[in-house]
Amino acid sequence: MVTAFIDKYLRNPIMLFGTPKEAENRDTSTTLNSATEYVEPVRDWSFGVLTGHRLRVVACLVAGMASLYAIQALMWPTENAPQNLIETIWSWGALLWLGAVIPGVLGLSGLLSFKHAHKLDHVKPIKNLVSLRIVSRGTNVEALTDTVRRCQKEMTNIPLFPYIIEVVTDTKRLKLAVPNDDIRYIVVPKKYRTKNESLYKARALHYAVVHSPLPDNAWVVHLDEETQLTQSGVKGICAMIQEEENSGQLRIGQGAILYHRKWREHPFMTLADNVRTGDDFARFHFQHKLGRTVFGLHGSYIVVRNDIEKSIGFDFGYHGSITEDAFWALIAMQNGHRSRWIDGYLEEQSTQSVGDFIKQRRRWFQGLAKVAIHAPVKLRWRLSIGINTMLWALAPFASLYTLAHFFYGASPSFLIHFLANFSFASFAVLYLIGLKANLDEYGTTHKVKRIGWYALQIALLPVFNLMEGMGVLAAIFRPVAGFHVVKK
Repeated sequence: MVTAFIDKYLRNPIMLFGTPKEAENRDTSTTLNSATEYVEPVRDWSFGVLTGHRLRVVACLVAGMASLYAIQALMWPTENAPQNLIETIWSWGALLWLGAVIPGVLGLSGLLSFKHAHKLDHVKPIKNLVSLRIVSRGTNVEALTDTVRRCQKEMTNIPLFPYIIEVVTDTKRLKLAVPNDDIRYIVVPKKYRTKNESLYKARALHYAVVHSPLPDNAWVVHLDEETQLTQSGVKGICAMIQEEENSGQLRIGQGAILYHRKWREHPFMTLADNVRTGDDFARFHFQHKLGRTVFGLHGSYIVVRNDIEKSIGFDFGYHGSITEDAFWALIAMQNGHRSRWIDGYLEEQSTQSVGDFIKQRRRWFQGLAKVAIHAPVKLRWRLSIGINTMLWALAPFASLYTLAHFFYGASPSFLIHFLANFSFASFAVLYLIGLKANLDEYGTTHKVKRIGWYALQIALLPVFNLMEGMGVLAAIFRPVAGFHVVKK
């Protein structure tokens, strides 16, 4: 109910920064007429290594840290050193603030190495067949239909490769309205069991691997039922496949995902998920520049050649069925495959309630913990995900310590103080960079409106931090078996 109230207020068009969308009446089901409309917009400026994006990252980080120091100086104008043993012990709790330093540094490295693509319009068509493979339970037909129609529209507008839309589902009754000549249904029988008793999405994906008639040299683009293509995504996928086929490396690709599609209906939850886009540019971009899966892999926007996917499969048993994407990625890494970044975006939508948001994060935490413990790969492949998950587990306790520190706490050392402010500022930068990308692609150009969204994003940071922490706490203290499917 709280989310519904906030969303209702944020949708109010008479608020200071107006409605979030400049082109809110755009009809995404129609075909564009002018070829010039398929040209990529200029997303950034650059002078060699200096780009607008990198300058914004540094400016946001410096401004964030300066603001934190200023606020702290006002709240605690004098230093308060520990006076007794209890206060000394309590002061050591400040080490909790350092849990986010390593992810923050690696994320900053990814952000500073990232550059917006400027050559996507030069990509040439390829002959490789591409499967747009959508996994759907068949219960949200509206979302599935929207995704299929968007795929058909973008591939009609930008026909850079032959394609087939493969809908992997558990229901035989699912038949979308015409046109559907480019759709292949892969229906998973209810009695189907894998050798290792895999469940949920992993079970469906493994059935598709075994039963799809795709040739080995076809490429698979994995999509959730709410993940939609964009013109930049089509071009980026085409460029990646072309490069991998020419080089023979055949790396596994992944790019950034935007979450603005339901911004008008769910502005609060969209702001909460802007961190995911920012993290794509940060930690995920960092790992794909390395070519190694360090933090995991999104289950959507995975681009992989069919023979590679078939060599791995998705039959990982129960422990590999919660976050099957990360489990699959580690096995791929141990088998000698490497990853890479894809330019161009795909679009999703955020969760629709705080409850689903928390349950989603709980599933991710539980799943990644299982990956770190049970993935049948050498320790060196599991270690980074294990360490990252352990550091993630510290986040809610660091938040609780911060809250208590307002009322009872001694001044931390200069180094801890600096690193703590860096960690929080780098976390805030993810939201702001993600917000900018989503605002740009959503079509919000009015400066006052953009300032309003930036101000709101910053103001709600403590709330979003609390929501993220509640997901981790739920995983630690109230873990659940199963695979919670969020409503989108």
